[in-house]
Amino acid sequence: MPTYAILGATGSTGSELIKFLIRKPQIHLYLYARSASKLAKLHPAVVDSENVTTYTGDLADRSLLANCLWSVDVIFQTVATNENEPGCSVALRAAHAIVTALELLRKDGPASFKCPTVVMLSSSSLNPSMAAEMPWIGRWVAKKAFCYIYSDVREATEYFQGLPWIPLILAQPGGLLHGPSLGFELSEEEPSPFISYPDLAQAMVQMAEDGGGRKWIGKGVAPVGLHLDEREKNFTPLIGYGLGGLLAANLHLYGGFVEIEDGGERASTLEQRLRLKPSALTEGVTVSVLTRLAWLDPTNTNF
Repeated sequence: MPTYAILGATGSTGSELIKFLIRKPQIHLYLYARSASKLAKLHPAVVDSENVTTYTGDLADRSLLANCLWSVDVIFQTVATNENEPGCSVALRAAHAIVTALELLRKDGPASFKCPTVVMLSSSSLNPSMAAEMPWIGRWVAKKAFCYIYSDVREATEYFQGLPWIPLILAQPGGLLHGPSLGFELSEEEPSPFISYPDLAQAMVQMAEDGGGRKWIGKGVAPVGLHLDEREKNFTPLIGYGLGGLLAANLHLYGGFVEIEDGGERASTLEQRLRLKPSALTEGVTVSVLTRLAWLDPTNTNF
């Protein structure tokens, strides 16, 4: 029976992975989340499922994480943040936690231990050949608006790549949309401006399974959305979202530096401020600092 671990199980991508994989009785899932109550609320079916084992705690608990990972074939690493702030290190800390747990298993685990494949959520903006397909203004906006997050993900990637005993696949989508599965194909060169969360989840599973699990190891892979409407087929909306994030980041509006009141409500985050009074920054822009370029769901702290 294939065994998969999902780290970041209550985030948008992790949740879609659960929805897709829990329907497959031949697969056993190991879910790692910080909140058992949130996990049960989002996915009631996992509570009584015989094919699901849950672990609740911080990724820094290496013994607990090692217990979660010791028998799995694949680790879906979807832990991330949408806060583009100096010192961002969520992806790198998650990578260190995973490696520490795997090293513990290599040293003290069963003799039969085989290192699982890590499928890590990344971004097409961090893949040179994919980024080259994006208009230059889009590349520039992305680099400036999301610099701290991209730096974090890049460092986490390089950390994994420096450990050749860990099989690594980089899932590198473009912008993410809430909506139904529309179909996808996998590409090493041509990104899709948009892809739905369900399609991303299914694409990550396919990356882990193609060629007996070996086809995409060591590669960056983009899920290319099929049957998109005309607006979703081009990069222009991403540039608009990115400009809003760029303006917000450069004005240092995140973290409580500016207060905007509307109807007696006081917004404590940039996302809330933009929603209360979007004209305060850019007319019609109602997204968070990270926006939707490359992974985004402004309403979630995990992808």
